[in-house]
Amino acid sequence: MRHLRLALVVFATLGLVRAQDEQQQKPPTEIPDFSNLDDYIYVPKSILSTGFRMLSGPKMKFGGKGRLATSEDAGARSATNIARAYHDGAVHLDTRATTRVDADGNPITDPVSGATLTDPIAPDGRTNSWNYISSKQLTADGLVALNNYTADVVDSRLRPASGTRNSGIELTVSRDMGKFRKTNISWLLMAGMTVNDLNAKTSDTVQSNLTTLTDLYSLNGQPVPDAPYTSPSTGTFSVTDANGAALLNPDGTAQSVTTDTSTLISSQPVERKETKTQDSTSVTNHWRVRGAYYTFRAGPTVFFPITTRLRANFSLGAALVYAGSTYTVTQSFAPDTGVEISDISENSTSKLLPGYYADATLQFELTERTGFYAGAVFQSTGAYTQNVNTTAAQYSSRIDLANQSGMRAGMTIRF
Repeated sequence: MRHLRLALVVFATLGLVRAQDEQQQKPPTEIPDFSNLDDYIYVPKSILSTGFRMLSGPKMKFGGKGRLATSEDAGARSATNIARAYHDGAVHLDTRATTRVDADGNPITDPVSGATLTDPIAPDGRTNSWNYISSKQLTADGLVALNNYTADVVDSRLRPASGTRNSGIELTVSRDMGKFRKTNISWLLMAGMTVNDLNAKTSDTVQSNLTTLTDLYSLNGQPVPDAPYTSPSTGTFSVTDANGAALLNPDGTAQSVTTDTSTLISSQPVERKETKTQDSTSVTNHWRVRGAYYTFRAGPTVFFPITTRLRANFSLGAALVYAGSTYTVTQSFAPDTGVEISDISENSTSKLLPGYYADATLQFELTERTGFYAGAVFQSTGAYTQNVNTTAAQYSSRIDLANQSGMRAGMTIRF
């Protein structure tokens, strides 16, 4: 029995060894073959460009007519008891008064305030309330001339002005559409936007018809006070007796009296005249247009390789400009006497202008993804007219955005 168990153990051991040898002799597992699959490498097809776009300023022309007049009112010459206002002076209502007295000739005072009561004097055709500003208003025969002015601009000439050249922000996106047949030349579709300032101004004297309304006033033989002069005026004087001795108040102080010292002038003009002249130096106009315009561009771009990193590209397509501007006209009139007369009028508007563009650019690739560019640009999008129409100004401006040239530069990013 013992020998039988030993034989079974030996037999089992030999079987196990044989099984292991057979397992070790099996062929290894084969590695799959991927050589029949195509390689996949992503090539960027889009280009984002950002930089500046410098354009020559728009060409402009300014012209029109206007009217400047003093705001003062002199009234009708024959009117009485009115205040008259002029650009270089005024004649007001008379303020002279007499002291109100009782039956015994004593001054009457206000029981509350204690002030001496007065009454206006009887009108005598003169007034103590007036003023003038310049010795040029005095005539050789001792009269005072007070004036109002009007200037009508009749200049029909157009004044040209050029807008300032300026740089605007540029942003474009391009999509690579592939290469031309059997060449290294490729083409793209491009769309972009630019913002530029709109700014131009000019100034010039303009031919005008001047009208001067002059009222002459008499001083009734009195000496003319030096300019500038404003009345009424008063003076304080001591009260004396017949011997010239000062009279004293009960408290011992000297008595005094306040007297009107104004130079009296006629309350109505003794003469009125109107003078018309033509002048080309007294009125100056300042024209200005300021704003901004957005240029939207789209079209094909052709790329020509020069080296592995340097390429030239040319683009031609449609452009659309959205322009917004404010037109301001300042008129200034310097009359013979008095301060300068001015008026400021303005108008704001916006316009859409279609046109076209053309770009020629060199592009250098720094890496597979980034680079920079620089080149020349041209665009033409027409012109528009902007007007200012008020009671004092009827002016127009012609804003021409045609045939603008300049340059562009910036960096590119492929994605």
